[in-house]
Amino acid sequence: MSRRRFDWAVLWAAGGFYLLNRLWLRPTLGGPAGWFLACYANDIFAGAAIVAWTDLLLRWGRLTPVRSWRQTLPLLLACGFLWEAAAPLCRPGAVFDPWDFAAYQAGGALWLAGQKRLPL
Repeated sequence: MSRRRFDWAVLWAAGGFYLLNRLWLRPTLGGPAGWFLACYANDIFAGAAIVAWTDLLLRWGRLTPVRSWRQTLPLLLACGFLWEAAAPLCRPGAVFDPWDFAAYQAGGALWLAGQKRLPL
């Protein structure tokens, strides 16, 4: 699988999981699994999707693609800051959750792990 195809697969998987989680999983599951799905599962997929989308944009612009934590860590921290710190200032009902930062980074780690398994 090419790196572009991998990025597209991650984007489709993230979107598909979001819909599945929102429409079916969260409403039907309770307990710890339901809590995790409601609070952090989408954020993990979002972290992977953000890095995949960034990688696609960099490749389309003929720039150096995403290769390491040195690129993913600041990118996901900046995105997390916007969603977790700035959004509650602008959107009623939005709350700050510092654990979401860890969930975004976990998604970035999953993307990096999957991308490293691809042949060069």
